[in-house]
Amino acid sequence: MTKPLQHFLTTFIPEHYDVYLDIDRQKQHISGQTTIFGQALTNQILLHQRGLKIKTITVNDQAMAFNTQDEQEALIIPNVPLGDIQIVVTYETVLTATLMGIYPADYEVNGVKKQIVLTQFESSGAREAFPGIDEPAAKATFDLAIKYDEQPQETILANMPETHVADGVHYFATTKWMSTYLVAFAFGALISQTTTTASGVKIQVFASDAYTPSALRFALDIAKRSIEFYEDYFDTTYPLPESKQLAVPDLSFGAMENWGLVTYRESALILDPDNASLAQKHRVATIIAHELAHQWFGDLVTMTWWDDLWLNESFANMMEYVAVDALMPEWHIWESFQMNDVSLALNRDAIDGVQPVHVAINHPDEVNTLFDSAIVYAKGARMLVMTRAMIGETAFRAGLKQYFDQYQYGNATGDDLWRALSQASGKDVSSVMATYLSQPGYPMITVSINDDGQLVVKQSQFFIGQHTTTGQLWQVPLTNNFSEDTLMLTTPEMVVGDYATLRAQAGSPLQFNLHNQVHAVIHYDDQLLADLMAHRDQLDAVTQIYNC
Repeated sequence: MTKPLQHFLTTFIPEHYDVYLDIDRQKQHISGQTTIFGQALTNQILLHQRGLKIKTITVNDQAMAFNTQDEQEALIIPNVPLGDIQIVVTYETVLTATLMGIYPADYEVNGVKKQIVLTQFESSGAREAFPGIDEPAAKATFDLAIKYDEQPQETILANMPETHVADGVHYFATTKWMSTYLVAFAFGALISQTTTTASGVKIQVFASDAYTPSALRFALDIAKRSIEFYEDYFDTTYPLPESKQLAVPDLSFGAMENWGLVTYRESALILDPDNASLAQKHRVATIIAHELAHQWFGDLVTMTWWDDLWLNESFANMMEYVAVDALMPEWHIWESFQMNDVSLALNRDAIDGVQPVHVAINHPDEVNTLFDSAIVYAKGARMLVMTRAMIGETAFRAGLKQYFDQYQYGNATGDDLWRALSQASGKDVSSVMATYLSQPGYPMITVSINDDGQLVVKQSQFFIGQHTTTGQLWQVPLTNNFSEDTLMLTTPEMVVGDYATLRAQAGSPLQFNLHNQVHAVIHYDDQLLADLMAHRDQLDAVTQIYNC
């Protein structure tokens, strides 16, 4: 039996961190001192740490006894006074070799070996760099002070702008309220390109000195215009003074949405705009738009716990297409969504026994083992596309605005988002999403004309291969071309109305699931399909692929 997770936030609420790190690349060694201001809720408090060699601890300037517990990755401090306290922890740790925590990314220029040292803290790497409450809901502000064996022509970056350097220590402005997993810094021999958005946000793109500045031009343009697009679309200003994009030689993900300092694999950010293929440009543009959508959805408003990580990723996955379609309409990027994400989701989600979108997460490290990208990214994005189609663009944007206003600099759950979208649209988004979140699979909608001339729709779970039928039902918002209203199918079967009348209202072959935006497949009977095929040339490309 899995041991229930203890949230350390129930023992101590952090409010502010002063993190000082002295990093020696040659010795792979880090000396640290972290000061945490916050509220002790119990007389024995727990802080996260992994692999830290704790030297001393004081609470309110009094030396404290302590012990560590490896299984829970805990630093245990007993006999702590309740209320507002100041904890100072001195410790040692190392540069890691796991692409997690603080680690070196190696590269070579003209036969000379070099490094970019950087952080990767999602999902639980922050505890390898400094002690604290390493849970998404434990938001606080951070002051970073970094000293390192600095070489000429090197640059150091962090979430916020650098304020000054004193005695070789680089100091950075205080962050906004944020989760530990989004704290970030990096240093090395870097080149850059800079521009500014219409609202005054400084946009920068960085890479190692193995590249030339021209390789950063495309990413700089996409980053600038993405920030401008999101500020308008979300009706919420970008909350930081800078947005930095950093390409690194080694990264455990394609990219990581650290607030204000997004890190990318080099192939996800760098390209030669004069010689790159259209597919390369698509990939870089969508990845940048994805990570910058996270600056609002994920960073400004953060999931309460890791079981809603799917929502962060699904939302950004959808918004990358919304943004790139607005920036580059000639690319017809939604067709790429249909060919890639939709196909991936439909194929994976049709297998008996596949996981649902929402699964319980006991420990943040479980994210990697339970993170089925076909479900978390692709199906999740399809569900949000479905929601947007169901309630309409105006209500969708109004709901997001309400969501950001209510939860900014804090945490929220999926239910909080559904509630905001429901209130903005007057439609029960929560009930629809519940049937798709908690159940694996998706429905096949069979559309036919009965002997009385009535149009009938039925739902049953669609499977590929061997399966066991369980009688699952979904609330399916069926967009159509004969009415402005979305048809909500909640039962196994529903009579829609007189076929001849509906056909006349449509003025064209009847269609459900317009632009294939609902997570379902449509099966038309022979008469309805023949009507569609006879007018095939009048249909858009997506409808031709998925309905004909």
